[in-house]
Amino acid sequence: MAEARQAVAFQFAVTDEGVVVDFNKAAISNVVSVIRHSVRLRLHRLYNTLLKNIFPNTTQSYILIVITLLLARYLEAGPSVILWNIGTELNSINHNITGLLYVGLLSIIIWLTLAYIERYTLKLLLMYKGWMWDAPKKTSWKTKIWYTLMKLLCARKHLRLYSYQASIPKLSVPSLQSICNKYLSSVKPLMNDKEYSEMERLVDQFRNGIGKRLHRYTVLYSWWATNYVSDWWEKYVYLKCRGSLMINSNYYAVDSAVSVPVTSIQAARAASVAHSLLLFRQYVDDETLEPLVLRDIIPTCSKQYSRMWNTTRIPGRTCDYIAHFDSSVSRHIAVYHRGRFFKVNVYDGDKLLSPTELEQQFQTIVDDSSEPQPGELHLPALTAQERYYWAVARRSYFAAGVNKQSLDTIEKSAFVVILDDTSQHYSDSDPSLLNSLCKSALHGNGNNRWFDKSVNLIIYANGRMAGNFEHSIADAPVFGHPYEFAMINDSIIPGRYDSDGHCSGKIVNKITPPKRLQWNLSDDCIEKINESYVLGCKMIDDLDLYVLNFQEYGKDFMKKCRVSPDAYLQMAMQLTYYKCSNRFCLTYESSMTRLFREGRTETVRTVTDLSCKFVLAMLDKTKTNKERLELLRQAGSLHQKTYRQAMCGQGIDRPLFCMYVISQYLKVDSPFLKKVLSEPWQLSTSQTPHQQTKYAGDKYDAKIVSAGGGFGPVADDGYGVSYIVTGESCLMIHITAKNSCPTTSAKMFADTLQESLIQMRDFFSAA
Repeated sequence: MAEARQAVAFQFAVTDEGVVVDFNKAAISNVVSVIRHSVRLRLHRLYNTLLKNIFPNTTQSYILIVITLLLARYLEAGPSVILWNIGTELNSINHNITGLLYVGLLSIIIWLTLAYIERYTLKLLLMYKGWMWDAPKKTSWKTKIWYTLMKLLCARKHLRLYSYQASIPKLSVPSLQSICNKYLSSVKPLMNDKEYSEMERLVDQFRNGIGKRLHRYTVLYSWWATNYVSDWWEKYVYLKCRGSLMINSNYYAVDSAVSVPVTSIQAARAASVAHSLLLFRQYVDDETLEPLVLRDIIPTCSKQYSRMWNTTRIPGRTCDYIAHFDSSVSRHIAVYHRGRFFKVNVYDGDKLLSPTELEQQFQTIVDDSSEPQPGELHLPALTAQERYYWAVARRSYFAAGVNKQSLDTIEKSAFVVILDDTSQHYSDSDPSLLNSLCKSALHGNGNNRWFDKSVNLIIYANGRMAGNFEHSIADAPVFGHPYEFAMINDSIIPGRYDSDGHCSGKIVNKITPPKRLQWNLSDDCIEKINESYVLGCKMIDDLDLYVLNFQEYGKDFMKKCRVSPDAYLQMAMQLTYYKCSNRFCLTYESSMTRLFREGRTETVRTVTDLSCKFVLAMLDKTKTNKERLELLRQAGSLHQKTYRQAMCGQGIDRPLFCMYVISQYLKVDSPFLKKVLSEPWQLSTSQTPHQQTKYAGDKYDAKIVSAGGGFGPVADDGYGVSYIVTGESCLMIHITAKNSCPTTSAKMFADTLQESLIQMRDFFSAA
């Protein structure tokens, strides 16, 4: 995925986009409700700011302090007596009132002081990561004490989205010695003796030379920045990347493969899902969404939630930037259907439209028989073009007039809904159907996805659903949360649809119909659009995608092997790649760092000496099954350790990346860093999370779990692999490669992976 593409260039860019105020009749007629919406949001933010500043204290604790001080006054003990006497001397007539005011003031001081102490204590407690290293069902006494203290501080039942933000610790920089040693350990299995000896020389040169200075600057920057990685990672890995977002950066998610949609009516499914996403946006705006916590007590950073909606990536000549709009501005969604764009207002005054009302809006668009305007059919292909050319076209043809207004409508929308006019199906007996759905979700037909927007909600003609997400704005687990929320609402809420498949409920008021967006595209602009479409189609033709629906066994069996499911699958992929290529390769696995403030991801380097020994043992007929099982457990244990270190901020790739950025600022050369950041990730992997919401029990899992999602290959001669454990005995593994590479094949990798998984099961059973 895009995050595996390391930044190897350093440039500055300054954008000077103008500010355009769009006055039109619809905006003027709706101005009062817009102002009310804006005021409501600001009042909510003010209220939430107060709650965040007193967290983990509560208003009840303030009342308790006041009662305690008054009781102390009544018993003539404590400082409240002194304050009461001061009040008596200042005003003999109203001494009781003055004394009460002083008690109230002292209570506020004590209350805020306690909040600060508790918040800082919570931050200190959250720095402890020993809980992650405890064996299952063998909790250490340190962790038990820590867990008790955490429960005492966080006993509050109604948490808000950013309640923990100020208490989440900052990401620290690992020691230079640790970084260098771990790097050498990770590349040793991939090099011969001569190559490794040369790498040792480069590492020693770096460690004893410029590395000390770069590491010192990185540590200083980490003290000043909220997160020393995230801003640079976003800018140099994502926003400065000049390649197409389609396939190269954006990722996708699809519908459940276990059950068919509740309704096959396109407009009804679109309305139900869009309404759920808008509700989720409202929960984020109001901060009433509870933060995601691990093990019921350990908070993760919620920063990425703030711009999931109303957000777009704006192309620039040398660097893109992210534009985020207030929800009081983004009171609409943009809808694309058969080459035409529409604006759909999602509020009637101050009220969010119901699913039934949204269905009417979508059905109006589906029934509209008008043809696309000249150039409009392939217009979204511009967002699939390389960023420089899209930036030039945007400035040349969309900087003013009706084109600017229509583009603003798309970019300022809450999200984009694609009413795809094709039908997508799924069948266990025909894997090509699922492959077709996933390819459509990742790239469409090259001209029917707006890749710049944070969210493209795709609803097919038969009611199937998919999503396409812009990667620089947020990572997959974050977008996966509302996606899962929408699937739950759509699947298990009773009365969502009537017996005919339409959204249940009645339309009371007349709703403003969708507005068709207008374009005035010159012949030169249309030529650029068509060029982008042709280039996009070539990229699509080059994509090789295959989804392995593995139903032989799932996480239950892997746990019986006493290996974590993630480590088990990573070892299976190592075995598969070696079978396909007869060698090992640099392997990337994404790990989250959201245990730290504004954390995003870190790299887990999967290839180790032990993983290589396991793979070779699997192919060595002289090895016994018992030996293979022991090597699997050892390799899996080491992988888990490496994964945990990455989650705890002890990975090596992000610190090395930051040191490289600083070296570019300082204009100093480091052969070691150049070598590290130019190494290709020929196997880029990621696990898709689920069960991030608490609204459904286990009995609904089969219905609501997505069949997962995926991303394009990072290297031209490599694979992109994304996997999700969809049940106790089911795995969905999405594999991508490039047809232009003669040595890779997604189907071959999938078949070999299935063979490897069965082989691993058989040797365990025999052992």
